[in-house]
Amino acid sequence: MNINIEEKDNEIIVKLDGRLDKLSSPELDAELQPIMEKDKNIVFDLKNLIYISSAGLRILLATKKTMKAKGKDISIINIGDDVKDILVVSGFIQLLGLLQQ
Repeated sequence: MNINIEEKDNEIIVKLDGRLDKLSSPELDAELQPIMEKDKNIVFDLKNLIYISSAGLRILLATKKTMKAKGKDISIINIGDDVKDILVVSGFIQLLGLLQQ
């Protein structure tokens, strides 16, 4: 998986490319730790993410909880159909507050 991080005015965009699974989730977690210390919202761009496993879902949920505790939030944009299906079936579309997607 490739991770591209871009800072904008009041947000940090995290673009994920490939598969977010048991093997790649520790790498994403390590990348997110310093980002969560900043006073900015996080936007996950999943345009090029082709698969997300339960390990990846846990990373997204943990990030949301951490950011919410700091008065910030995450959002997810450009969800592909395959990843969206996983989010819907797993119930994470509701847990992450993505019902409008």
